[in-house]
Formats: sequence, structure tokens, C-alpha cells
Amino acid sequence: MPSYTVKTLRALTRSCEDMRDRVKQIAFEPENTKVLNLTFGPGIAAELVGRSVEAIRQAEKDGRLPQPKQLGNARRYYTIDDLTHIRKVFGIEVGKASDEDAVVVAVQNFKGGVGKSTITKHFADYLALHGYRVLVVDCDPQASTTTMFDIQPESLLDDECTLGEFLSPRSTFDEFPKAIHDTAWPTTKIVPSSLGLQDAEWDLTSTLTEGSQAVRESLQRLRIGLQTVIKDFDVILLDPPPAMGFLGLNVMAAASGILIPVPARQLDYLSTIHFMETIAENLEILDSHGTPVDYGFIRIVCSAFNPGKPGEHEMLQMMQATYANFLLSQPILSSEEIKNATQAFRSIYESKPSAATATYQRCRDNLDSVFGEALQQIRQQWPSKNLAMQRTTDDSGSIAA
Repeated sequence: MPSYTVKTLRALTRSCEDMRDRVKQIAFEPENTKVLNLTFGPGIAAELVGRSVEAIRQAEKDGRLPQPKQLGNARRYYTIDDLTHIRKVFGIEVGKASDEDAVVVAVQNFKGGVGKSTITKHFADYLALHGYRVLVVDCDPQASTTTMFDIQPESLLDDECTLGEFLSPRSTFDEFPKAIHDTAWPTTKIVPSSLGLQDAEWDLTSTLTEGSQAVRESLQRLRIGLQTVIKDFDVILLDPPPAMGFLGLNVMAAASGILIPVPARQLDYLSTIHFMETIAENLEILDSHGTPVDYGFIRIVCSAFNPGKPGEHEMLQMMQATYANFLLSQPILSSEEIKNATQAFRSIYESKPSAATATYQRCRDNLDSVFGEALQQIRQQWPSKNLAMQRTTDDSGSIAA
């Protein structure tokens, strides 16, 4: 017989799941499944695809593009799928070259409440909105990012094609692409967190008793999985667990760049010192086990910044002095718009204003600025998009010293 504690916890779980489903029904009604109800006027659409309104109109007039949809008042509008089609017709390749690898970005910090999952979700949507092919890999058993993409971890309980199954050395599942799921965004896929991730952590840890070869293989399992799809995406975003166990080490070994969210609060600032030292120590551990890691970029972003709160402005100044060029120039501002959107299982990019339109637009402009800066770091990892590298290429096509 289950104990009183077990029965109580399970009853509370069922109650929470029922409430979650009711909230989703309100948020996604009538579909009860997230769909993108995004529309863009001609000006915004042209800006997002990088062409003029006149160029798009001419393509529509020539028949290269279909006539745009219209509202009852005859105003033209475009959907996210329309933007994808416009880019295809114009031959606009926003991402990497086909023979280049995706940039794998870990959004990591051990401290809870720094906005790790929120940043991952918003950054993924920002990239998708601009036409990039994105894979999100939720490596956190808490599954916050998975839930925001409208996948419930418990629904994967009987699914053998999961990240947990792939990472576990006890599993025979070795086809990483089968763990990838569609999302509401046409160019975004996700490997969701599953309830088996915690079990995978234990299985990976058990390899410590099986010799150096087993340990090396367990540290590289995510990296090996990503290699099978590394050319199918432009950016792969990893949402790691908050602790540095074998799951966290797999993320660190698989990443090619790292984005570290740090709120402008003293305790978060101090804990990040320990985090960075721990990361350095663990990269040395990975190297000693035959898994060398050298990131193409390391960037810190000040998250949930509220300049009106006592001490936060001073902490931001301290962060600017400490991190210098490693700190993104714009902090992510604390906003009720972000909180309201996440409560509805959405990002700002999927939501309509919950307050004044100007407030919503300030929030969105702020995120655009932050993510645009992070995107530049990503683009520099692709030789075909690296402007600095292109400027050093001579007429013969060779790279100057």
C-alpha cells in the first residue's frame, strides 16, 4: 500500500495537472493546443525578411508570390508561413551554408530563478521569427522549456524515443532524430525533457565504476547525438539542468558557445563566480577524459533587470566593470509582459499586449536588441556569415594571416 505521503503527493500532482490543463484550455481555446496566430502587416513583413515593401509587391504583381491575405477592411497581412515562402522565392538564406555545422548554444547558470528557460524559449522564437532553423534540447528534468512548447513530460512516459533513453548507457535507443518533435513554429523543433532524464543521470553516473572508456562515452552521448543533425539546423539551443552532474557535463561537452544569464543581484553575482570556476574545472575534467571543449564564444547577459530596484543599477555597473566585453551591452529588462506571456505558456513573440501597446513594444524591442547581439556572436561562428573573416579574404579566396 502506498504511504500517506506518496498518496498525498500523487493527489496533489493530479490536482496540479488538472489545473494546468484548465489554464491551457483558456490560453489555447478553442484548439487546446498551441497554434501560432501571428500576422504581420506589409512593413513588418518586409523588415523581417530583409526586403522592401515595393519588392514584395512587385513579386506579387509578377506572380512569383501569391496575392497577400486581406482583412475585412482590405488591409493586407502575412503569416509566419508566408514569410518562409517569401524568403524561399527571393532566395534569402539567413542561416549557415549547407556544409556548415549548427552553432550549439548552452544557456546555463546553476542559480535558480535567473531566467534560463525563459531566455531559451524567447531566443528560440526570436530566431524562428527571423527565419532560422532551430532545435531546442531541454536537458532539465524540470521541463519548463518543454512545457512552454506545449509538450507535457508525462505524455512521454511510455515513449522509448526520448532524450533520457538516448542518453542512458543502459538503453538500446540510439537514433537521436527520433527524439525530435515538431512545435507550433514551422522552423523550430524540440527534443523535450522527459521523466526518464533523472534515471538517465543515475545511469550515466554508474559508468564511473566501469572504467575510463565507459566514462568518456557517457560524457559524449549528447554530442554524438547532435552530430547526427548538426547540419539540419542553424542554431541548437541547450537548456541544461541547474546542477553539474553527468547531464550537465553532457551539455557542456556538446556546446560550441555559452550564454550565461545573471540577474543584477548580489547573491546571483556572487554565485556566478562559483559557477564559472566550476565550469572551468569541469571542462578540465572533460579534457582529461578525452572530451576536449573550446567554446567559440562566451557571453553573459544581465537578466530580469529592474533599474528602479535599489542596488540593481549599481550591480549592473559592477557587472560591466567585471565582465567588460563578455557582457552583452543590453540587459533583459524585468517586465510584466514576459510574466503574463509565460503564464499562458507563450513567449512575447507569440503573444499580444496584456497592457498598453507601448509597454509591450518596449519589452519586445528590448528582447530584440539583446537577442540580436547574441545572434551576431552565433553568425561569426559560420565562415560564410563571418564578416570579419570575409574582410580578411583576399581576391584568390585564401584567408589572410
